Amino acid sequence: MPEYDTAKEIFRRAFPSAVFEPQPATDWQGDVPLPDAVAEYYRELGPSNVTIGSVGNPFFLPKLTRLWKGQAGYRYHGITGERLANWQDGWFVVADMGADPFIYARDSSKVLFALHGQGVWETSELFSGLAQMATCLATLGEIVVTAGEAFSDEESGINPSFRIAAKERLTVILGSETNAEAVLSALEWY
Repeated sequence: MPEYDTAKEIFRRAFPSAVFEPQPATDWQGDVPLPDAVAEYYRELGPSNVTIGSVGNPFFLPKLTRLWKGQAGYRYHGITGERLANWQDGWFVVADMGADPFIYARDSSKVLFALHGQGVWETSELFSGLAQMATCLATLGEIVVTAGEAFSDEESGINPSFRIAAKERLTVILGSETNAEAVLSALEWY
């Protein structure tokens, strides 16, 4: 689908050894139905345990066969398998940043983000959908990869020129400077 074309191109360019391959919905191992948009994401983009460099913790995009196990600690207790009460039924962790989940919300088709370890899930809407999420994460990863050692300044913060470049590129993808700033702030691109 064309909506994933930009993300695919950025991933090919910045992460040539990362594996992206179509994955059929039959690879889903969960005990709840896989949302159609998530099935499409795996069919069209098909990340296969892809790690994307970022500020601090990298982004991680699991392959579909690992997606259900990736719900442990969010949707259900990782040892007992008991359902966790404060996780909404329509939420699916589709990626993470150091265990901070990117959550596909079935009811809105939006991608939310939350910090783990807070006691309750306080989500913020970051992306209008999975293709936008993939394109933004690929873009940020590409900035880190192409910058190399120049990415960090003397205080180990982001070199301001790369923060500016990230904001400009995300503004194009997200349609507004306000949305770009919200994403960069949530993902700790200070």
